Amino acid sequence: MHVSGFPMKKYARMFALLSVVSAATPALSHAQTLVPAGKMFANAFLDVRAPLTGDWMIAKSSQAELAFARAGDALNESFIAQVSLFALPDFKGKDEFEALVKQGVQADSPTERFKPVSADFEYTEQRGYPCVKYVGVTEDMKAKTSTSATETVKLMLQFNSLYCQHPTVPGVGFMVGMSHRGDAVIEDLAKDAEVFIAGVQVAKRTAKPVVQTEAPAGMQPEVIPQTQPEVQPAAPAEEVEEEVRG
Repeated sequence: MHVSGFPMKKYARMFALLSVVSAATPALSHAQTLVPAGKMFANAFLDVRAPLTGDWMIAKSSQAELAFARAGDALNESFIAQVSLFALPDFKGKDEFEALVKQGVQADSPTERFKPVSADFEYTEQRGYPCVKYVGVTEDMKAKTSTSATETVKLMLQFNSLYCQHPTVPGVGFMVGMSHRGDAVIEDLAKDAEVFIAGVQVAKRTAKPVVQTEAPAGMQPEVIPQTQPEVQPAAPAEEVEEEVRG
């Protein structure tokens, strides 16, 4: 993951919750290089450890996001492990922070396509700084399939994520989590997500970025709305791993 700055037009748009999962299965049909288990990626904000088990590949890499993907055993089943940075507005206390996270999650799930099944939010300072755990299930009523560019089916989206205020960089937040898409929810996601989340920590060397709430002309951020976008091919290894340690 290579991050040098992330001007934002609206902070809520970077709350996008593992939205690349919506198109992960079609992307995995192309041959891509697998990421070594536990490989470390690092920048001035976060140290990220790739998932420890399974055949994962890089589904997306940008200035503010790194997403690993793997196919499941069933048709149209996929998993995403993702880390995102976002501009975080000032908030007063845990209730307001939790409300911001809820607002972002809801904004990323338009009701004409997504039907909420369950959503649990829990404020925590277990890491020593403000975070909100999110565990949720949503029914995607128009999910694209791996076999057709036009056919849609109903699939379940399952999320285990952690949203945090960066402890050393004012105005910056990050999200780390894992999601599953398939015909039904699975019991093992929480355990796998916990391991992946534990492998994402604040960088030991932190640079202070210039955080903006409005993107200057010619610098609009790349945003992935949760509307079945096409997954962008992974960046070349030298670009993705420019600041890799491991």
